[in-house]
Amino acid sequence: MIFISVVTKEYNGSGPTASTITHLKHRAADTYVNDATNPIPKPTTTGYGWWKTIALYADNGADIYSDIKIYGGGAPSPAWTGATLHVGDETSDTYDQATGTVDGSGDEIVANHDQVTAKTDFFGTYTSLNMKTVGLTGGVATLGPLGSPQRISKYVFLQLTVTSAVSAGSLSNGTIYWRYSVTS
Repeated sequence: MIFISVVTKEYNGSGPTASTITHLKHRAADTYVNDATNPIPKPTTTGYGWWKTIALYADNGADIYSDIKIYGGGAPSPAWTGATLHVGDETSDTYDQATGTVDGSGDEIVANHDQVTAKTDFFGTYTSLNMKTVGLTGGVATLGPLGSPQRISKYVFLQLTVTSAVSAGSLSNGTIYWRYSVTS
């Protein structure tokens, strides 16, 4: 039996640079590491983390992929007071580098991202009963077999919005799930 690896990658910088992740850390910079650097400062009114760009990436192999979706594992617990994770209503094959002030606020995603015209509360809207359709690269119905490792989904754009009501320190973890179909 052959096992094909499918992972989540985060895309950062002007290249972009793709990094395999198991945690998506929102921060006040366009970096992917899961540490305490560049925390989002508590704003006077409303502030933003730099938007995050993620996608599914698969190894080469005979598998054929379709129907990629993303959703949350319910509201984080304890609940996030003064913070909301938004997802861009659009997904895209085009990467748009995150912008903002390092160690300050990120630029608001709808006003500053070239592909996003609206955003939705991710955890409040997308569940296992109501998944967000992501789609495959190129907008095709199926993708595969793959001759080389590659990104298989469109990019998904996420941004953490914080208000003056947010507590200082780290927020509790929220869970993000992918769902896709695969045939061999």
